[in-house]
Amino acid sequence: MKEKRYSPIVLSGPSGSGKSELIDYIEKKNPLFLEATGSTTRKKRENETGRMNFLTREKFIELILSDNLIEYCTYNGNYYGVSKEEFLKLRRYHLIFNVSYSSAKIIKKEYGDTFMIYLLPPTNEELLRRMGSRNLERYKLGIEETMNNALKYEYLLLSLTNDLESTYYDFMDIISQNDKANQKRLTLSKNIDFINNFYK
Repeated sequence: MKEKRYSPIVLSGPSGSGKSELIDYIEKKNPLFLEATGSTTRKKRENETGRMNFLTREKFIELILSDNLIEYCTYNGNYYGVSKEEFLKLRRYHLIFNVSYSSAKIIKKEYGDTFMIYLLPPTNEELLRRMGSRNLERYKLGIEETMNNALKYEYLLLSLTNDLESTYYDFMDIISQNDKANQKRLTLSKNIDFINNFYK
């Protein structure tokens, strides 16, 4: 008999798209949803929220060599990865993975029922406002990630300005697979055009 589990949820997007804020809101609204704990060699940011183990490069390499990671990648000079044990939580939770596409595609390959969601604010101007003092390099990396990979996802989710509640319900439409979820599919020309024109 096949063991019951929830489908993994990948939530990706550029810096400033609102991933951490949305995940925090989802967890508070629904205790069955939980952010997956990742590991990284980067330094913890000031006032950072979210679940992340901050490791030395040496410790991270130990995890790689011991085959304890389902995936890992390098981004902006740092290692990021997710342990195999983390996926055991799918027995009890809708697990949300805040990862880039290089990790998302591996999770999707391992778990074919994974929800692949790409998050963007309503406009590029709003993205720049949210980033504030964050450096230009992270903004450029976001452009590259979005233009190269966003259309490889299944759904487009907009993180509405000062309206986490509406974004939450849009997210839940996707997970519950109701009729509204179809309007967020990245097979629709309106959503494809939105991504292609986002940085113009």
